[in-house]
Amino acid sequence: MGDESRRKTVQRTTQTLLRRERAVPTVFHLIEHAWHQTTAVVEQLPDRAALACAPGCAFCCYHPVDITPPEAFAIVTYLQTTLTPAAGAAAYARIAAQADRISGLSYEEHAQARIPCALLVDGKCSVYPCRPFACRAWNSTSAARCEAIFAHGNPVTMLPPLDMRTYEAVWDVAHGMTEGLQQSRLDGKSYELHSILQRVLETPEAPQRWVQGEDVLAGCTIGAFTA
Repeated sequence: MGDESRRKTVQRTTQTLLRRERAVPTVFHLIEHAWHQTTAVVEQLPDRAALACAPGCAFCCYHPVDITPPEAFAIVTYLQTTLTPAAGAAAYARIAAQADRISGLSYEEHAQARIPCALLVDGKCSVYPCRPFACRAWNSTSAARCEAIFAHGNPVTMLPPLDMRTYEAVWDVAHGMTEGLQQSRLDGKSYELHSILQRVLETPEAPQRWVQGEDVLAGCTIGAFTA
């Protein structure tokens, strides 16, 4: 079970900040603060499991990932401000190509197709500092088990041995922020990563329109676990 008080605290903080100033800078502050919180919370967990995750181990990067609008805005901004023009063009092309491959697939079909994340470059996450909540939560204690599932297992029904304390702590923060957004009458749904990134890249004014309550993400693939 997660920590309900932690979740409620993040929810209230999100609502309070948006009441003070409903603007794009506030949204970026919220997501950056939430990501920092996940790091701080995880570092304070007692009896943390020994993790097998390491650079170059990317089996989980072939699994579907859903992200919220603030995560998408932050990732796109990171790409636009840290990549060279050539690297940026290559990243945008990969995102568009993978969005096209995934379009129309069910969650199960997407998972079983083992399509690499467009943000995976040379076996590493190219946006690691602003990686999504889903990626921050997913920490395995057995690389061998991850490899076995990737090579021969069913990625929908078979999971690696996860560090559940970390998993629950990260999602407490994520769900608290999402609930705060929704109660502030903003779109807090999750969307398939490539679908929403492509839309935001093609719509420079997306953050401004979203924070004003416009349904700028209409038509993007809704996340499999969005309520």
